Amino acid sequence: MEELRLEFSRKAVDFAVEWHPKITKEYITKHPDVALNMSKERIALMKTKVNTLVKNAEKTVKREFDNPALWWHQKPNQRDDIDKYKQVADKYPEALDRAVRRVLGNLGTVLEEFRFNVATSNTGVYQEFWFENSLRQTTVPCYPHLLEWSKDMQDIIQEYDVQFKKAIALYKEIVELKDEKKRQEALTRWDSI
Repeated sequence: MEELRLEFSRKAVDFAVEWHPKITKEYITKHPDVALNMSKERIALMKTKVNTLVKNAEKTVKREFDNPALWWHQKPNQRDDIDKYKQVADKYPEALDRAVRRVLGNLGTVLEEFRFNVATSNTGVYQEFWFENSLRQTTVPCYPHLLEWSKDMQDIIQEYDVQFKKAIALYKEIVELKDEKKRQEALTRWDSI
């Protein structure tokens, strides 16, 4: 399962590296007036910032996906929902999808800075809101639109789901065996006195 986690992270980096320039170009064409009103220097600065996101994609993915709460094998719990990693069509496992969207949401800060009708905090007055509220009452940049993961990412999580279902069944069995052993020891102790 750890190998699958690492492979998913690598594929998420590849995905982000391709995604940032592609979506930037979509926003350039979606809001041509904004782009046409920018000076060459301002366009160059925006390109530099997008390229920095691409260059830092590995660090950003690592920061997001090194969270043990995302990966059952790093924090096993017998009470986890059996469908925790299930994918149906373009509906991905919620926690992982949020993490992918947070990685991609960093582009929103660049689009916001260059006035492409995007807000990455709840203080913005733009048309698109690229953020989620965290538990700490702060906002986190987050990509809000339909998103299709790469085929590799989908395949890896499908395999992780298969491994998870096998592992959680074994884990529950082990916990039950340990509990039964404790019950037997308690009864033996009681009966021996």
